[in-house]
Amino acid sequence: MKIKFWGVRGSIPTPGKNFAKFGGNTSCVELHINKKVIIFDMGSGIVNLGDYLLKNNIKNFDILLSHFHYDHTCGLPFFQPAFNKDFQFTIRSGIEKTRGNTFEVLNKQISSPSFPITINAFSAKIKFCDFKIGKDFNIDKVRVKTISLNHPDGAVGYRVEYKKKSVCYITDHEHELKKKNKRLLDFLKNSEVLIYDSTYDDKHFKNYIGWGHSTWQEATRLAKECNIKKLFIFHHNPENDDKNMSHIESACKKIDNNFIVAKEGMFINI
Repeated sequence: MKIKFWGVRGSIPTPGKNFAKFGGNTSCVELHINKKVIIFDMGSGIVNLGDYLLKNNIKNFDILLSHFHYDHTCGLPFFQPAFNKDFQFTIRSGIEKTRGNTFEVLNKQISSPSFPITINAFSAKIKFCDFKIGKDFNIDKVRVKTISLNHPDGAVGYRVEYKKKSVCYITDHEHELKKKNKRLLDFLKNSEVLIYDSTYDDKHFKNYIGWGHSTWQEATRLAKECNIKKLFIFHHNPENDDKNMSHIESACKKIDNNFIVAKEGMFINI
């Protein structure tokens, strides 16, 4: 298993020199498993990932969506493999009663007057797939487990397993104060990697209850309780520049050297 972070920011891209160290693109994480490529989310980070896939002639892959808020889908219209007839990939999302299926939602997002092209302009062979949240499925020999998260309009967390190793991707999730989420704890237990929504901090969290995000301190608590090998602080607050993020990084290292603040471009072997 190999992981590369192409976008680590939450809510909105943050360009500029004050965000260069940790990165300003929104959520997109690439996971390589035995020559199989799985991509978490299609934030602005997927644009650079698309260029990499073209350059390296990687024509088949699967995209797993956490949800459809724009910071997690805004990169799709600029994803060059979608316009290449030689590429074939799948975009998957969990079924929610409050909205349409995967194709219907993306088709509405990429349409006039919001955008000058539509999904019909894509020439790649794209499958839009829906799954029942909480029910496992396979991508070749890779097992994918799913869990519903606490976020406005709903979101999905993933646990990807292969040969007794696992990676958990839990973003856009709000924890409850002074209450353990046993369902989530069981889902995360003993995973090699946890990538977790750490938008806020404990001090200011009460100001944002209902917004659907968690804190970096909650990430460390979950990682300890679930025996996580490596924790990656993720989905950084767009207000947190490199100086703020460096303070969080220092605080995490004091707790455990395996608690890491994700940076755009970071590459990890598992």
